[in-house]
Amino acid sequence: TWELDTTHFSKPLSAYTSSIMGDSLIRGFKEGTERFGLLMSHLKSVHIHGFSYSQPILAFTPEDAPPGPPPEGYFEQPELQDRLRRGKKAIENKLWREDLKRWDDEVKPDSIRRNLELQAINPQSLDTEGLIRHMTDCYQNVAEMLYRHHIFTIPSVIPVGLYVGHVCQWSGASPGEVLNLLKGSSPVSRGLAAAELEEITELLQQAGIEAEQFRSMPPAEALDALRSRGGRIGEAIENYLNIVGMQLTSGYDITERYALEMPEILVANILSPQSRNLVDENQTSIADARQALRLKIPPEHRDEFDALLDEARLINRLRDERGAYNEARAFGLSRRAVLEAGKRLQSEGRLPQAALLLHASHEEMIAMLHGENAVTAAQLQQREHWYNNTTTDDVPPYLGPPPEPPPPLEALPEDARPGTLAIGAAFGNLVDPPTTEAPSDQVVKGFAVSAGIYEGTARLIQSPADFQRLQAGDVLITKNTSAAFNVVMPMLGAIVTDRGGQLSHAAIVAREYGIPALVGTRNATRLIPDGARVRVDGSSGTVEVLS
Repeated sequence: TWELDTTHFSKPLSAYTSSIMGDSLIRGFKEGTERFGLLMSHLKSVHIHGFSYSQPILAFTPEDAPPGPPPEGYFEQPELQDRLRRGKKAIENKLWREDLKRWDDEVKPDSIRRNLELQAINPQSLDTEGLIRHMTDCYQNVAEMLYRHHIFTIPSVIPVGLYVGHVCQWSGASPGEVLNLLKGSSPVSRGLAAAELEEITELLQQAGIEAEQFRSMPPAEALDALRSRGGRIGEAIENYLNIVGMQLTSGYDITERYALEMPEILVANILSPQSRNLVDENQTSIADARQALRLKIPPEHRDEFDALLDEARLINRLRDERGAYNEARAFGLSRRAVLEAGKRLQSEGRLPQAALLLHASHEEMIAMLHGENAVTAAQLQQREHWYNNTTTDDVPPYLGPPPEPPPPLEALPEDARPGTLAIGAAFGNLVDPPTTEAPSDQVVKGFAVSAGIYEGTARLIQSPADFQRLQAGDVLITKNTSAAFNVVMPMLGAIVTDRGGQLSHAAIVAREYGIPALVGTRNATRLIPDGARVRVDGSSGTVEVLS
């Protein structure tokens, strides 16, 4: 069975991105599963017309193994038994703490450094050969950042999966109720530069500068006016833009826009009130919820509940930090370089629009800059049309038979059970929750991930260009979100997605902000008109179109 990835992607990937996504995922993922001694080795990945399909591969399974259950004698392999024993010890020893320390002390600082070094290079100042070298450096950097992202996939989800899997079993509580206790443990999910925005808000208030003063200006002019402010205000805004300016605003592809291309988003963030400390506001309610859930758990498991929750809260920030500090900026830097190359090819009359080059592969881009006809403008236009007009709704959800339910834990060797429980609970709550209820064409109903009721304007986001229409307080209606969306999150009033589960990015962000949200609606982007007035009930998991 090959399963379509609808949690991370809603559109086909570009030739540029699909050429490196699979290998980076497999290399990083394999390191994590090996380190934690999991039965699964990796997710084999393939891109068909840009759409990402994956197939789970068991450890020590030959490439030519027939489909079906593991062959007879599979669990008796000495290498596999050693792997599973190491996995059980890795969980007992909380090996993810070492991974988190490595991320904080080594990998994250190095990722920031590498991205900033590339960011400091202005592609416009380079001659053709210099631009080609810079584009190649950016391409290799994207591959490295995607690899680093997936090195930490397994350690970032194991503690959360253990917590969800055990606590739901002990208490009978829903995953949503259990995961609500992670609120406040992932500051980056509130936005990559949340602290910097709060500083800007304070400085603007002290100077008596209000949003109304910039209302009539085009967003680009308003941003320039804010940046040109002298003193601490100007410094604070430049510091903020240096952090988020090259970050993608959505998705995981070079076709997505980076923040500096969308001044309306940056201006809205800068001029929107950021002074509320939502984490502090929620501490009392989280403490009460923790005690209430603890009382649902049999006394003999309550100490273990405390320990599991503490470990899940410790690691939770790693999920979103991987994307925010690695590939979200790396893709933005590649996009900036490719757009510069596209402008040069356009000026030579070889492309009708510079952005068309985004649909070429890296090799095709370099060949065109060398004067070769590796791909025609007509072929790139055909790819662009496919990208703009095709979504995951238009292709099969599976290739091969639908996946069968996993075997019960009791059917597996004892050493394999802790890791399998954790991965099953984590990945099971990342994707759309299973449901026997068919989507309705009249009611938009999903899975509640963050309580509260909010009324506002629905803003349908189907492509990067749609972000230009977002206003502060809007309700984001989209197929799915990624860590790159963190740039726009400070301005939202509520979130509604077609896809995703309780551990999807949209759910994590909504909990951190304390804004109403529901995921896995399947049909919100089809049924809710752009610009409609809606009421989002994050407690019942429903959206009502008011007008």
